Amino acid sequence: MSRYELIQSEWDGESTLRLVDHDAQATAEIIPAVGLHLFRFDVRNHAYIAKPDSAAELRAKSSRYGVPILFPPGRVKQAAFTFEGREYRLPANREPDHAHGELRERPWKVVASGADAAGGAHVSAEFNLAEHPDMLAYFPHAACFRFTYRLKDGTLSLRGEIAIHSGQTMPLSLGFHPYFAYADGEASRVKVLIPAAAEWPLTADGYAAGEPAPTSLTAALQQGVVVSALPHYPGGSQLLSVEPGPQTCELHYEARGTKLVYDMGDKFPIHVLFTAPWTHAVSLEPYTSIMNVFNEPFAPEISGARGLAAGETFAFEWSIHIAPLDK
Repeated sequence: MSRYELIQSEWDGESTLRLVDHDAQATAEIIPAVGLHLFRFDVRNHAYIAKPDSAAELRAKSSRYGVPILFPPGRVKQAAFTFEGREYRLPANREPDHAHGELRERPWKVVASGADAAGGAHVSAEFNLAEHPDMLAYFPHAACFRFTYRLKDGTLSLRGEIAIHSGQTMPLSLGFHPYFAYADGEASRVKVLIPAAAEWPLTADGYAAGEPAPTSLTAALQQGVVVSALPHYPGGSQLLSVEPGPQTCELHYEARGTKLVYDMGDKFPIHVLFTAPWTHAVSLEPYTSIMNVFNEPFAPEISGARGLAAGETFAFEWSIHIAPLDK
């Protein structure tokens, strides 16, 4: 048997692609038709990504499980913002605001897939805005997203590119919302480590209320905080700025004797820490910017506000692997 395998499967009537690394006993599974959603990552019979009970639930609540792709991440106040003098009005999908974009629920087109010794098990998919006139009506940019999930040597990675082919500069705000799973009763034995440099003060409705500063929470997260000691929702969403450069977060699973290592790369200076009330999971969310960024008064150097001009490409990579927990 080859070490790597790509399996075309089905879950509740939805076609899935399963990436398998037999030697590492690791399996990742993706639904291209529902936002290229990674909804499963199991290693040695342990689930590390929170999976919904059904594909129908994932379709209905695509921001609540797996690893949703967020464009833009978080909420946009009143579903509107201004960028370079142009007004954008987004669908108010969480009245009266817009939340987490539509890439997480729209179908992506698989353009390549396979499994071999050199490349592991992999799938590449695209989302081209030009093929979605209803989205172009409120977000008129010739942007193409091409993302590749790969499982190789026990490591699950996502490499992505966003390319702008023509037109005006596009407001860029991208994020991911991985739901890292723990078992019922395991929260007091799972520790979160984040290289947090500063915490943003938040308003009652969760928007940035001022510039970030070091806090007792950022100091604690650098050493590790058990999930059961984190603030729970509501109020369980912390907006953090991380140290510059390539960053690594960890989840230590004491009961399993393992740690999940989340290498985020260097393109996500903002991090959201979120404890989900509807499932046993904690989210460590890398963002290119704070949410609602184009409505906020903060300097781009700290908020992450930026654009992508015609001919430019934004590229990133992050990865997850499971390692033994140091004794």
